[in-house]
Amino acid sequence: MINPAPHAMQPRPPQTVEMFSSGPPHRPYVDVAYLEAEQESSYSVDGTSDFIAQLRERAARMGCDGVVLGGVTNAPDAVASITADINASRKGITATCVMYLPEAVAQSPAPAAPAAAPPPAAIAPAQ
Repeated sequence: MINPAPHAMQPRPPQTVEMFSSGPPHRPYVDVAYLEAEQESSYSVDGTSDFIAQLRERAARMGCDGVVLGGVTNAPDAVASITADINASRKGITATCVMYLPEAVAQSPAPAAPAAAPPPAAIAPAQ
């Protein structure tokens, strides 16, 4: 978890979780949790579409409104490196679970900036 959720998180169907690949949503939201999907080993055939499905399913179980995809990761696979004597890595994807702010909070006006202090009064020269 990264930040508190703006409302209760309830599991939902995976197809209702919005996926964002080119940037965050355009409506007000809170980053709630950091997610990762990764191959179990460098011998795994899981690909990007499998990772996206895993992320969507995990986010749905958590109750996320959306998932903002992050970067691709490549973690060293020590077991494969030792057993096969190769430099192997496991591919993965990072993401962020987001929750939308309630409409009342999202539409509330921003706090007003403090008013500027009035300029000092001019002092008349002594006569």
